[in-house]
Amino acid sequence: MSNSPARPASTEVDILSRRRVYDGFCKVDVIEAAYTRLDGSPGRLTRELHHHGNAVAVLPVDRNRKTVLLVRQLRIPPLVEHENGFPLEVCAGLIDQGENAAEAAAREMEEELGFRPRSLQAVCSILPSPGMLGEKLDLFLADYDHDDNSDFGGGFGGGVAEEGEDIEILEFTCRDLADLLRKGELQDAKTVVLVLRLMLDEPELFV
Repeated sequence: MSNSPARPASTEVDILSRRRVYDGFCKVDVIEAAYTRLDGSPGRLTRELHHHGNAVAVLPVDRNRKTVLLVRQLRIPPLVEHENGFPLEVCAGLIDQGENAAEAAAREMEEELGFRPRSLQAVCSILPSPGMLGEKLDLFLADYDHDDNSDFGGGFGGGVAEEGEDIEILEFTCRDLADLLRKGELQDAKTVVLVLRLMLDEPELFV
């Protein structure tokens, strides 16, 4: 809005301290920072930073059949907080050391869905929850062909058992996918972003 105060010329932030309070699969640090507020006065914040690495997510599309692949698995946080323990999602996972984002996306697609991407299109990078998470998420669209996995749904994909993954593979038409979005049945943020991008770029898939 025109009457909103402008951000001060100085946007420097001083990190005064960083203290690790939890060091497991997820790392939690307490950060103290000093900065300049919008009105020019000094400001100070104490915030928790949750970080477990950067990740990728990929939505595979069979453009000949106008279908996509999603996954569903047990998610404890939304189960406990929102009674939605099995949300529909695009396949996703952390970037391993030594991998780039595209390599990680191809690996995750093979592990979770049983398909190697015929091609990958980088869409964008998002910050899923910048008030708390340090994670950056690189999003991709991929090409797949249903015939590339002749044993679809039975023996390929499903995640890495040694990592406790137990992933259901689901195939939807693009029209059904759009209906899920309109009905509010897609609640996972990375999935919503990728579906909207596909609808924007290739609306012919949804008719």
